[in-house]
Amino acid sequence: MISFTFSSSIVFYTILSIILSLSNAETDAVTCGSAVKLQHKETGMLLHSHPIGWGSGSGQQSVTTQTLLNDQNDLWLISNGIGEPFCDAGTPIECGSKIRLTHVGTQKNLHSHLFKAALSGYQEVSCFGESGNGDTGDNWIVECGFVSKEVSTNNWNRDAVVSFKHVDTNKYLYTSKSVKFTTQNCGQQCPIMGQTEISASNKKEGAKTQWFTTQGVFFPPKGETRDIDEYDEEL
Repeated sequence: MISFTFSSSIVFYTILSIILSLSNAETDAVTCGSAVKLQHKETGMLLHSHPIGWGSGSGQQSVTTQTLLNDQNDLWLISNGIGEPFCDAGTPIECGSKIRLTHVGTQKNLHSHLFKAALSGYQEVSCFGESGNGDTGDNWIVECGFVSKEVSTNNWNRDAVVSFKHVDTNKYLYTSKSVKFTTQNCGQQCPIMGQTEISASNKKEGAKTQWFTTQGVFFPPKGETRDIDEYDEEL
């Protein structure tokens, strides 16, 4: 059975209510400085973290997926990877770029390393670092999927399916319906009951390693001006 540790303090934060949208395939790029929610293709659940440590492995801050649409612990700030050139706000993220995803609520980075995940048996994924600072274990490559014959893009686009490849270990950000926390594997008082474990798989596994952006605070590409997108007003 898995046990969990709670951090000594919870970071409170405010997200500016400037929700900017982009209108077509050419200007629909996800950009540096944006804070986004990432939805998993297979489960439909949202990438999530919180001040709860893994009860096995590294003991670092756990990363899961969950279903509540208005949970601000699902927001991730996009920036350049550790050791990569600085990425100005509004710079489109190109396919193949090395990025960092910082959990807005705790300011720790999406991270992986050679610990074993409790449920999947794959490589553990955690949140690591302080105030967005960390190490190369926080770097992920954005691998874009096929869009359509009519749309050709070199950028990571909003709503387009992508995979995230861990730079240090060449494994893919993964979850599945089969790695959900229950009373059987987590106990009666499980703080993450019904959520799924995030880990890193040795290979792409179709929808289990595919993600797309939903709501968020989107910086428009440099030089673009857009109206507020009502679809994204509730985070």
